Amino acid sequence: MKTLASITTLAAALAALASPGAQARAFAPYVDVTLWPTPQIDKIGVNQGIQQFTLAFVVAKGGCSPSWGGVLAIPGSAADQQLSAIKSGIDNFRAKGGEVMVSFGGANGTPLQQACTNNASLQAAYQTVLDTYQLSRIDFDIEGGAQTDAAANQRNFSVVAALQKSYKAKGKTLHVSLTLPAMPFGLTQDGQNVLNSALGNGVALDAVNIMAMDYGQNNPNMGLAAKQAAQALYTQLDAAYKAHGQTLTDAQLWQKVGVTPMVGLNDTQPETFTVANASDLYGMANSNGIGLLSMWSISRDKSCPNNGHYVDAQCSGIVQMPYAFSNVFKGFKDHWGSGVTQDPSYGGGDTGGGGPVNGQPWSTGQVYNAGNTVSYAGASWKAQWWTQGDTPGQAAVWQQQGGGLQAWSASTAYSGGACVSYQGGKYCAKWWTQGNVPSAGAPWAPAN
Repeated sequence: MKTLASITTLAAALAALASPGAQARAFAPYVDVTLWPTPQIDKIGVNQGIQQFTLAFVVAKGGCSPSWGGVLAIPGSAADQQLSAIKSGIDNFRAKGGEVMVSFGGANGTPLQQACTNNASLQAAYQTVLDTYQLSRIDFDIEGGAQTDAAANQRNFSVVAALQKSYKAKGKTLHVSLTLPAMPFGLTQDGQNVLNSALGNGVALDAVNIMAMDYGQNNPNMGLAAKQAAQALYTQLDAAYKAHGQTLTDAQLWQKVGVTPMVGLNDTQPETFTVANASDLYGMANSNGIGLLSMWSISRDKSCPNNGHYVDAQCSGIVQMPYAFSNVFKGFKDHWGSGVTQDPSYGGGDTGGGGPVNGQPWSTGQVYNAGNTVSYAGASWKAQWWTQGDTPGQAAVWQQQGGGLQAWSASTAYSGGACVSYQGGKYCAKWWTQGNVPSAGAPWAPAN
């Protein structure tokens, strides 16, 4: 027989699992804030009538310290143009009635829960981010090897539960969501283990958001696949909450479902999420009362230059009208802030700014200035002057700084000492050359 104290403890635990506040239909597209120019979220949000954004991604830098993308330290220097642009974008967007959620983790870099080896240091790292941006909403994008690190996930959710308790003691709410990889059949077993770890530690979840993308199955209908994944998640959530002693209503379960497709071309081609797929998913989400729709990402919600058909961080790779996907999903009108009034003429409270994050993968749509560095084809490259759309290793503007030997290209200018591979051999330039086929004679010399 349970004692009164044990019954009270159980009741408190079950109450903790309940959502801190019913989330209605919210659209919160992802923003990659490490892009350049820094996405001007207040301008995008007000011009397009988007109520909130999910800012990505915070990971570790130099040990147990938070950063944007492993590059921009948080809080960092007030003089840093890109950090300043991120902060002013948030402030200006809030002033217009918008709100943000910050996502920890993602596919790249080291998650803080793995870099921080004890609860105290992890909680301090999270608190730094919460305080820097005055956050009431956070997301944990847990994928790859982070999903199977049970110790790190236990540490993570123990700390998150403690943060929620701390917020509650101050009369505030810390809203938390999980973002997990999925297949059309729903969460994988690894994803279910992460969910159970969160619930087992008493974390109150607003939503479990599935990444409806990159299935690797050549799905011909990505809209249908996303709907199937959402329906499967509903069933998995029902089972997970019941296993932790809580039975949710049909409406409560759907409110905890979130879906995030990768708009346009997916990384696992030829999988493509079209505007028609978005309309199909939206119809299902609206009729069932799904709590959250998002997408990867707001910067991709437009065609590539010249309607290019490729995967890029700043365009969809398909022919579409600008913000076509947002225009479908923003039918979800719930707002976390006071509410954004759409104004296409709003010029933004700040021009963004900063520069591209050095060392990030090269992007064809990105503008680079002299001195900016990128990674491409297993090597690092430095821009010699302004460039956009010129491929490293194939254009004179890029000078290789390190990495593997690159194949000779007729369009690339090589300085004296530069080495290339050609027809199985290694050749080094004696002096500046462009368009001259490597051979045993000038201006190339064979090398070991």
